Amino acid sequence: MSEDQKTIDNSFNGMAALIISPIETNEFIDKILAKIGSEYEPEQVPVKIEPYAKIHNCYIDVEQKVKLEGGSIHFGWAIFQTDILCEAEHHAVYELENGDLIDISPREFPFESIMFVPDNKAKYTGQSIDNVRINITENVVVDDFILICECVEKLYSYGNRINDEQLNLPEFIFQLIKQYEDLKISYLTFIRNGGRYNTTCFCGSPKNYNNCHGKSLRDGIKKEMLSIKKQIRNSQK
Repeated sequence: MSEDQKTIDNSFNGMAALIISPIETNEFIDKILAKIGSEYEPEQVPVKIEPYAKIHNCYIDVEQKVKLEGGSIHFGWAIFQTDILCEAEHHAVYELENGDLIDISPREFPFESIMFVPDNKAKYTGQSIDNVRINITENVVVDDFILICECVEKLYSYGNRINDEQLNLPEFIFQLIKQYEDLKISYLTFIRNGGRYNTTCFCGSPKNYNNCHGKSLRDGIKKEMLSIKKQIRNSQK
């Protein structure tokens, strides 16, 4: 591994939150389904964790079960909802020969079943697939939080996979991910403490959020991404 690269664990971008996997659809899930564009309706898939399965490792978990027991891998989207977001996570479940689906992979929070939308058009090919997120509040700061989440996932896409659980990232991207992960935590704390567009910014500035981080975030991320593309191009020359 070169000096300007560092190994990073895929679980680095996890963030604890109160989370449910809905049993029935609602207006937010309908919006998520429209963004996904799957031809299938959501269904409840039972969770039966395999002892060898690991968190954030569903694709490999299911492939291992297929090798051991037959059956097949089935791609789609697991639907979750928190107090601020409705989110679709690209996911793999195990399909029995009779067509029944089982979720065999563990999560930070245990579930007896998950809402799952089959979508075998969106197959995993080794490249990270970002979650689909929508703001379920009237707080526009949540939209900025979603933007940061998307930025982190974009940064991960510049990594080269070493094995099933690790990516190799240039050092400057590794450092940026850490910065944005810290920023995600700051935003989440701000939002859950009642922070809004016109309240004092979380950074300690006397300015309101809309005249501080809320004013510079989007342009800052855009410039950062353009700079990264330039550095990547230069490193490949």
